[in-house]
Amino acid sequence: MTAAVYCSYSKGIQASRREQVYVEIKHRIVHGVCAPGAPLCEAELARQLRTSRTPVREALSRLIEEGYVERVAGRGYLVTPITVTLIQNVFEVRRLLEGAAAARAAEFADAAAIARLRELATCEYAGGDAASFRNAAEANGAFHLAVAQAGRNAIIADLVRHCLDQVTRFIALGIDYAPLQKSASGEHDAVVDAIERRDPEGARAAVERHLDDSSRRMMDALIHEGTYAVTVSRAAAGGS
Repeated sequence: MTAAVYCSYSKGIQASRREQVYVEIKHRIVHGVCAPGAPLCEAELARQLRTSRTPVREALSRLIEEGYVERVAGRGYLVTPITVTLIQNVFEVRRLLEGAAAARAAEFADAAAIARLRELATCEYAGGDAASFRNAAEANGAFHLAVAQAGRNAIIADLVRHCLDQVTRFIALGIDYAPLQKSASGEHDAVVDAIERRDPEGARAAVERHLDDSSRRMMDALIHEGTYAVTVSRAAAGGS
């Protein structure tokens, strides 16, 4: 009995360590510490994280499945580049998921959930202030996740969370967030208004308009600022 318990506990520790390695590498990618397109060295990551190469290899395999890492023949592991197509695809999926979630939230959200949405919708970014930027970016992601959670469908909420991690990668490129946040605040209010008046189709439409506008503003900011990490196709971006 004792041996069996010890064995089970040992496996739990190993699993926990593997999860920690995965979470740390993903955090570095999502927050731009490991830049888009940058090489990822298995041995170096193991050294930095004070672990063996096995949990690093397992973490990189998971991140390949999730779309954050690529394995290129002859080059090894790379952080997945941020492209115009990726940005468009992420916002297209968000439009489908979050539109459905907002419609459900208009049916199922309780008073506490609506109050929380209203609170998150009012967070604004004061241009040039780093702390304000972090607060606004976090509140923006929290707002969208809270809408998904208010719809009471855990699968939709998990998928939205994955999309929001990709959006965090886009924001980490260093664009000026002020124009995005300035417009987003009023658009968030429109979403909450529709949820509060129990209007599923109005909530869906408000989210879809907001995400369409957000996608366009983000694309404009990234392309016009010439952000080096984005692979820009003029045709995909609508240029001539």
